Amino acid sequence: MRAASRLVLALGLCVTTEASAGGFYLTDRGVRPLGRGGAFIAGADDQHAIWYNPAGLTEAGSGLLIDASLVNFNNVYTRQSLPDPNGQPVTFGAVTGEGAPLPIPTVVVSHNFGLRRWNFAAGLFAPYAAISSYDESPLAPQRYTLYTLNGSLLSVAGLYAAYRPHPTFSVGVGVSALAGSFASRLAFSACPATITCTAEDPDWDSVAQLTVGPIFSPTANVGLQWRPHRMLAVGVSGQLPFWVDAPARLQVRLPSSAFYNGAQVEGDRGRVNFTLAPIARVGVQVSPLPRTHVEVAFVWEGWSVHDKINLVPDNIRITRARGIGTYEIGPVALDRSFQDTFSFRLGAEHETVFSDDLSVSARVGAAYETSATSPAYTNVLTMDADKFVTSLGASLRYRRWRFDAAFAYMFASSVVVDPRDARLYPTAPFRQGPNAPRYTINGGSYDLSVNVIGLGARYAF
Repeated sequence: MRAASRLVLALGLCVTTEASAGGFYLTDRGVRPLGRGGAFIAGADDQHAIWYNPAGLTEAGSGLLIDASLVNFNNVYTRQSLPDPNGQPVTFGAVTGEGAPLPIPTVVVSHNFGLRRWNFAAGLFAPYAAISSYDESPLAPQRYTLYTLNGSLLSVAGLYAAYRPHPTFSVGVGVSALAGSFASRLAFSACPATITCTAEDPDWDSVAQLTVGPIFSPTANVGLQWRPHRMLAVGVSGQLPFWVDAPARLQVRLPSSAFYNGAQVEGDRGRVNFTLAPIARVGVQVSPLPRTHVEVAFVWEGWSVHDKINLVPDNIRITRARGIGTYEIGPVALDRSFQDTFSFRLGAEHETVFSDDLSVSARVGAAYETSATSPAYTNVLTMDADKFVTSLGASLRYRRWRFDAAFAYMFASSVVVDPRDARLYPTAPFRQGPNAPRYTINGGSYDLSVNVIGLGARYAF
């Protein structure tokens, strides 16, 4: 019974991963790289290099880059459950998860400080993540997985340096940290073994509000660029994982059932730690004309390191529940069962020069990435699937200014989870009776799409 009660905190804390900086690939960051479909490793040559390949800072010069993108997330989930293992699935009404289209900014300043072969940069950006919300009614079919992630606020800040020891070769490094907090809300089923309850009766649901933070998770990246010929460039970069270890606060509203009259939750503090994926990138850029570039890139993200979330509550207990007693919520490791992903990107860019002061660039890109979750573990919280991205971009350069714009559309292949294959169940803080019905909560169909619109400006010192 104590082991089961630990899951009250466990399920609440698991929602943090969706909003993380190293979270699922929606579309890659930065207005100009986004227009190239994220193929910006060998050809990284402006301040966006801090994320894709810090070696590219040697081409960026001194300047200030500011841009922002609106990420519009949409997921339609139609749940299916299997009350009778020998019967037919029951289909619920569809629910739509949406993320507020908030601007996701990037600010980077670079300068060589008079050192001809060096360049340095400081950057601040927010992760491209889906802060999604769903139906919050008492009978919402996805309530045991997620109500909302609203209130989450994360950013990555870092310092970077690049050095060119030879005209054809550059190396770059960076140190950065993920900082901020997560907020989330969901329901769990609190029907104890001493009572017979109807499955998923909202009178026995408890609502949990979780806040994780302050978060400070350091990491580092490194990159290389080699240009053996004016028509060819090769880039390689790597990002270390984010190791998250942060305090957490869990606030619980007990069920409305009269069974819980007089009961209460004591304590609301704990810690959570988990690891987010390392990243490896490689790209090859061909320039058939001096101002025409085509890059193909491959990116691997090691999501298999995110196999568990470790939770350490600090004296959280449920007291005075009728016929139950007091139960301490102890440490638990929550299985996540993530898998590594890979993506292929293709991008092209061409600049038309009208004069020394004026030019226009056009970009096009496409990308494909595999899913970080298997269908059996797919749910509205960690919704992922094989994804396709198409993008268009353009720039106007006038003297020291460059103005960028991009649009990207991401669509994912539909994920259909047979309730017989689903592996997720409602979290129950108490051991349930042997005859209590137990249905999976992640069966059904998932349809995901994302639109991104970005605008930016760069000024060369």
